[in-house]
Amino acid sequence: MTPAEARCWITKNSNILFFVGGFVFDALTLWRIDAVMDLLIQLGYLALIAYIVLRQAQEARGVWQPSGMLARGWHYNVEALHFVYGSLLSAYVVFYLKSSTWTRSSFFLLLVIVLMFANEMPQLRRAGSRMRLGLYALCVASYMNYLLPVMIGRMGGWVFASAMILSAWIVRALLKRLAGLEPNPERARKALGWPPAVVLTLIMVFYALKWIPPVPLSMQYAGIYHQVEKAGNRYELTSLKWPWYVFWRRDDRPFLARPGDQIYCFVRVFGPRRFRDQVYLHWRYSAFDSERSHTSDRIPLSIYGGRGEGFRGYAAKANYQPGRWRVTVETSDGRPLGEVSFEVRQDTGSEERTWKVRSM
Repeated sequence: MTPAEARCWITKNSNILFFVGGFVFDALTLWRIDAVMDLLIQLGYLALIAYIVLRQAQEARGVWQPSGMLARGWHYNVEALHFVYGSLLSAYVVFYLKSSTWTRSSFFLLLVIVLMFANEMPQLRRAGSRMRLGLYALCVASYMNYLLPVMIGRMGGWVFASAMILSAWIVRALLKRLAGLEPNPERARKALGWPPAVVLTLIMVFYALKWIPPVPLSMQYAGIYHQVEKAGNRYELTSLKWPWYVFWRRDDRPFLARPGDQIYCFVRVFGPRRFRDQVYLHWRYSAFDSERSHTSDRIPLSIYGGRGEGFRGYAAKANYQPGRWRVTVETSDGRPLGEVSFEVRQDTGSEERTWKVRSM
């Protein structure tokens, strides 16, 4: 490819390059969900999107023209819009993936991905402000969905409802400004208002179905052990010492049980600073010859946020039987943060066991 052909290709695909650039930039610079600077940058991105969308509509109606230094950069307003959308959506995808399992949140993440790529399709881009308002509603709602829990220090139904009300108010304010540029503002409000209304309604439905990941919490680690003890500010995790050729095993999966053994499930859950809430370790069991599982225990665990490596805690189980087990770490309303699956097998040996202790 000659330099001239390369420049032509870059110019032709500049929108996609800016969009991907937003993803890469955000993925490299994201630190933690409660980082003040990241939250301020995302707030600035939302304000910038509203400004660009409004100015684009004003320019199309001939009531505004860029001037001064802005005029020189305005030529790239569409590319800038895609860069900002890419940065925001990449942040949301990263945070949501950290906060849940793909199986439970796949429908919501699919909505994010579909809208993200739909914005790049020329057929839908012709929808102009309608498409951008729908995507903007998703971005605002996603941001508020973890901003309010970070600020309040708790999560729950009333916090989510407050986030949705605030999101609807922000989107309505932009919608009103855009509709005011049209000859028939009332008709324009209806035409422009249905995409964000559909997006916000879907988000609320997904929340009711427990498909929205429980941001700002995220599970950093979960493991199964024969013994967990706290020593100072560290936890000592004791597991069997496996042969060298099964070097990938870091805990007791499978759990080889002898009489008197207890199963310890150790977890690390990240929460924002000043965050106080409860999660539950939901134990489920199914026999080896059955696909049907049932609840064995649901043990509460109080968590305190702020620690970068996550809040550490554990639950022990003395009454169990051989079979397939799964421990799901979930919020009080049943939304999963993550899970650990393992088998319990009877150890009929009588030789002395060798242990390995891991500090965390």
